[in-house]
Amino acid sequence: MADKQRDKKIFLNYTQEELDWQYDHSKRFPDTGIFQEERGNASKRVREKIDGIINVPYGDHEDEVVDIFPTPGKELGPVIVFFHGGAWTRGSKNGYSFPAEAFIRKGVSWVTTEFTKVPNGTLSNQVRQNRDAVAWVYSNADTYGWDRKKIYIAGHSSGGHMCGMVLITDWQRQYGLPIDLVKGATAISGMYDLEAVFLSYRNSYLNLSVEDWQENSAIRHIPKTSTSPLIIGCAEHDTAEFHRQPKEFLDAWKKAGHKGEFIELMDRHHFTGSMCFGEEEHPLFKKMCEMIGV
Repeated sequence: MADKQRDKKIFLNYTQEELDWQYDHSKRFPDTGIFQEERGNASKRVREKIDGIINVPYGDHEDEVVDIFPTPGKELGPVIVFFHGGAWTRGSKNGYSFPAEAFIRKGVSWVTTEFTKVPNGTLSNQVRQNRDAVAWVYSNADTYGWDRKKIYIAGHSSGGHMCGMVLITDWQRQYGLPIDLVKGATAISGMYDLEAVFLSYRNSYLNLSVEDWQENSAIRHIPKTSTSPLIIGCAEHDTAEFHRQPKEFLDAWKKAGHKGEFIELMDRHHFTGSMCFGEEEHPLFKKMCEMIGV
């Protein structure tokens, strides 16, 4: 009986153990701290070189802050709002200052968001916070020197999920802002259909209900109208599920009549893929600049 239960397929062709492995990066990388240290050190170096404006509130909660790395000069340019990863429970904007240096050289401001982690807040609240942050970036464009008509978003891992959820926001209905507020999005190694997450070990800490995972699955809420191009993908050595997730979202996005393209970060795994955001010669960085027009 125990063997039969263990071999039962619970999602696609995965058993419980197999599905958990797909979403548990620690099974392949027991010490993820080395990758966090690499990002952290690179970000610290950038903060020492570039004048950033740190921990600027975008909301009332103490977690609702952004770091801003504006371009110098008076010309209003594009801005990227970045959502960090960390399985919705950890991570920090402090580890994602490093791309600012490369993008500023291209005339693009860089903003990283912070938000309340699970279990101190819910997944739905994280989505609301990141949407609020982007709305704040729009409303405060004149103060910080970017063009509110050139707002782009990006994210990695659970931040890629956030990117998807911000992308499908009805800005007009929810915030009274232009429906085309987001001019483009880049989502890497994210999750856009949370049914698998709901059925995996991750729900032991997310505590999602059926209604929760459906509400927070971007693929279930793709708008009928969108002018935002999408760059979406994963690392070459991500698991099969982290390949399936962006491919299925892109298929649905394009089926709705929207523009998008897939990118695979070659010779990278889930954690090293995030470094591509700051590498000027990497295809990801180049595609983002092409999308932005810089």
